[in-house]
Amino acid sequence: MGRTVLILGGGTGGVVAANVLKKVLPARDRVALVDRRDTHLFLASLPLVATGRRRPEQIIRRLNRLEGSKVQFIQAEVEEFLPDSKAVRTDQGFLSYDSLIIALGAEQELAPGPSPVFNPYDLQGAVLLSQELAAFRQGRIIVFISSLPFPGAIAPYEIALLIDAYFRRRRLRSKVDITFLTPESRPLEFASPRYSRRLTAIMEKRDIQVLTNRQVQSLAKGHVLTLSDGDLPGDLFIGIPRHVGPAPLRGSTIADPSGWLMVNPTTLATCLPDVYAIGDAAGIRSPAGTYIPKVGFFAHYQAEVVARNLALGYANKEPRFRFVGGAKGASMLTSFRQGCFVSVEAYAAPPKLALSAPNPAAYLTKILFEQYWLKSWF
Repeated sequence: MGRTVLILGGGTGGVVAANVLKKVLPARDRVALVDRRDTHLFLASLPLVATGRRRPEQIIRRLNRLEGSKVQFIQAEVEEFLPDSKAVRTDQGFLSYDSLIIALGAEQELAPGPSPVFNPYDLQGAVLLSQELAAFRQGRIIVFISSLPFPGAIAPYEIALLIDAYFRRRRLRSKVDITFLTPESRPLEFASPRYSRRLTAIMEKRDIQVLTNRQVQSLAKGHVLTLSDGDLPGDLFIGIPRHVGPAPLRGSTIADPSGWLMVNPTTLATCLPDVYAIGDAAGIRSPAGTYIPKVGFFAHYQAEVVARNLALGYANKEPRFRFVGGAKGASMLTSFRQGCFVSVEAYAAPPKLALSAPNPAAYLTKILFEQYWLKSWF
């Protein structure tokens, strides 16, 4: 009788795991992918939606396009994890598994939609922000990170830089002030100080004020941010929401006190048999004790490791693939023509993150990867 691999979440990790498993699993085994939405969103392109360079339909794909002889898509909300029964409860009923891959991502605690604060990490929020930016002609824009850790280590900086480019293109930049707030001790504090200084210099050269060690506490009357060290008035507020671990797993034996899922850093296995966690939901610590960045290319590599090891295990072979915490070739856009290459060695001691100088090749690399992802994985 065939076995069932249940994948929770249709983001980067879930999509990669499903694609790899359908290629490497024996014909008798099946994959079931569960997500509350019926579409996959290419999150890396949300900053381009916010700045009017992409329409929503350009960066989404229907998850049922993954279906085939081995893969089934189930649209359902995961409500409860039942490891003793090797099952999960959803709003559509119970689903059992032989192996479970949790790729539910991180949940947001800043609600999208009409609000004094625009959320660029949500498709609806990015669309609303693009409309607000189109009507904005002068004043102070404040981009802030609510708390640590957050997905997309480079995304908040990319958003601020693209907003700068957006108003330069409209010839309104002299009338628009941009301030960036972060609770980090320095931008990209996971990086070495050298690259933090490089990013700060890039932003300051573009007249973006960078304020570190700033914790946002509230927004008073829609016009003043209350910080731990005072108030900051503004006209448009863009907030990276607070992120937390997936609700159905919080409080379970595989979640740490913060709600992130604890895994072996190289195999992504949890303390429960046949249960794995990948992507933003996983709380992997670096040798320095901090969480490693929650980024899409890590979710991609982790999914490859888990899927290929599962197939080896099902074939009674020794699993041999390992996630090494490293990645090269990612890009952070700094304008509509340039970007910076980013590389990470999260398991180095101390962890390393390198950032190139802005260049056209990095911009082109990110745009080509977007096209490759949306075409080749669906």
